Amino acid sequence: MTSSSRDFQLAVAKLIASPQLCVDVIRDEDPFFSNYDLTDRDKRRLHAVLRQKGISACCSLYRMNRVTPVYMQLANTSAILGDDLIPILEEFWKHFADTTLQYKAEVLEFGKFLMKKIKDGTVARPYLKEVLQMEVAINELSYLPEGEERTLTFAHDIIQVLASVHSSTLSTDLIEKCRCTYKLYMRALEIQIDLVHEENPLS
Repeated sequence: MTSSSRDFQLAVAKLIASPQLCVDVIRDEDPFFSNYDLTDRDKRRLHAVLRQKGISACCSLYRMNRVTPVYMQLANTSAILGDDLIPILEEFWKHFADTTLQYKAEVLEFGKFLMKKIKDGTVARPYLKEVLQMEVAINELSYLPEGEERTLTFAHDIIQVLASVHSSTLSTDLIEKCRCTYKLYMRALEIQIDLVHEENPLS
């Protein structure tokens, strides 16, 4: 593969990953084209690609393929984020553009990205950090052999938190505070969650 053809493919992939970029490049192609080693023929082909009706479908398919792993494997995290999920995902996609679209890597990288935003205060939602920690651990274990485990300690009853998320009552339910430590592990292809230690701060 020549440098030119490789850069052409990289440019197409970059455009498909961002509908807004497509709009910007249609307005002014030169700044984008200058980032790649493109022949005049490559530029003409990209010019044509940008104006095809199918480019919108390609962008939509790309976005769906990136939303699906997060929405499926971080379902409770997604529910807590609500309408803010997509804007945060779009920011993540810009940060982590070189994706392989593999579920494991996509969820792991998004988990790191979101956790950083939680820790620096950019994203603030009650119980979000604990739910994210739980779901990232479950996701990691699902790719590991039986015998692997994760131990997590929470400041609230995480089982009650998850139940409230499922019933859409998290904003109104009174979640008990407790220093609860759980062991997570895989058995017979099912995630097991065992309470190891519970310390009620009021006792």
